[in-house]
Amino acid sequence: MRSYIGSAIAKMYEEVQAQALMEIGPGKGAITRKIKDVSRDFFVVEKDLTMEPYLLEVGLEKKQIVFGDFLEVDVVGQLQGLGKNIKETLAVGNLPYYITSPIFRKLFTDGEACFLGGIFMIQDEVGQKIISSAQKKSYLWRLLNWAYEVKYLKMVPPKCFSPAPKVKSCLVKFIRKERVEPVNFQDLELFLNLFAPYSRKTLGRIAKIVEKKQEHQRVFNISESLAKKRLEELSREEVAQIIGKSDA
Repeated sequence: MRSYIGSAIAKMYEEVQAQALMEIGPGKGAITRKIKDVSRDFFVVEKDLTMEPYLLEVGLEKKQIVFGDFLEVDVVGQLQGLGKNIKETLAVGNLPYYITSPIFRKLFTDGEACFLGGIFMIQDEVGQKIISSAQKKSYLWRLLNWAYEVKYLKMVPPKCFSPAPKVKSCLVKFIRKERVEPVNFQDLELFLNLFAPYSRKTLGRIAKIVEKKQEHQRVFNISESLAKKRLEELSREEVAQIIGKSDA
């Protein structure tokens, strides 16, 4: 499995013509060992200081190891130090369930300031929900699939780990879309925050509920043609239309 992951990352790096590679949470370097030579500008972000000896043993230099919580690390600054930017950087990693969503949001939901793409091992249940072909369009699905195509690469059975977890994992691949519908991501998140909790209701009914509860929030105007639709039925273009017609 490690060889498969390493090969998949190397292949994608070449296909998308990436210029830098970042691994999140390398741990003792099981995957790091397979990908450290893929890019001249390779670095890892690791929270656990005790992992340093293992990562050095794998062959990394100290300057390639950034210690800290990824959600708080200045990745842009790190890349600027290499003379690179996030738009030409591939991100990879094995992500724990509890922090998968926050990491993906930092990587892939900042509009123009987003990574080139990436490959990640995550819990299978989460992977099934965020891939582009998922039937149900959840809150996170809409954020991640706005600018990326998310593909399911491979299921990873528990036996691949020691000790074996109780749940399956999977590999997913993020590919930046050539054409991205222009949208203010802050407005997109606000719209989803307000409307997603009532996803079983029609947009027209939700708009009335939101208007009563949010006295000073931005108002999202729902046209008659969309009023009878539910959130999960909206296309990307229709969401952009709603956000574009919102009133501050």
